[in-house]
Amino acid sequence: MKKTSLIFLMFISMNIYSQQQKNNEHFTVRVKEEVGDLNRDGLQDKVILTMDTVNIQKPLKLQIFLLQSNRKLKLEFFSKDVFNPQYPNGKYGGNQIPGISIQNGNLILYTEIKDVKEYYTFRYQNGKFELINVSKIIWDGKETTTEVKFDLVKGEKTEINKLLGSKKDKKKKPTKIILKTLPTLENFRNPENQLE
Repeated sequence: MKKTSLIFLMFISMNIYSQQQKNNEHFTVRVKEEVGDLNRDGLQDKVILTMDTVNIQKPLKLQIFLLQSNRKLKLEFFSKDVFNPQYPNGKYGGNQIPGISIQNGNLILYTEIKDVKEYYTFRYQNGKFELINVSKIIWDGKETTTEVKFDLVKGEKTEINKLLGSKKDKKKKPTKIILKTLPTLENFRNPENQLE
């Protein structure tokens, strides 16, 4: 009987060890959490951004949960590829920890890398998160900021230059951009590479 118990315990411990070896992700640190109605059903959905602090690169995972009528959260979307890791190649890459918010039923992702701030606005429609607006604010390191706005629904790109301390903007005439379909969060990777 003792021999059987010992063999059983060894088998269980080997099984647990092999499962731990397979699961080498540790997204246990909750960096940001936002609550709001993303699908306009009157229920409070949840967006969570977590970090794997065991991994030397410190990757980030974005999860979006939609609250169902039975009051249970359903995982609608998750990705480890939306944001770059905080320490690509094991070294600090200049990225600030990204931000997430829910405003007017839209999901907004915010990133800041060196002197560039980027805002990405997604709406939930037809079971997908569609990218509808992009705003990039670039500081030249001296006295000028340039804001480039992409309205993907209208198909327009607008550029505004502003001298620091000045209330007057130099706005360029909007230019047309052509998109066959709106990009979605599902195929959205590494924000700084979008819409160049």
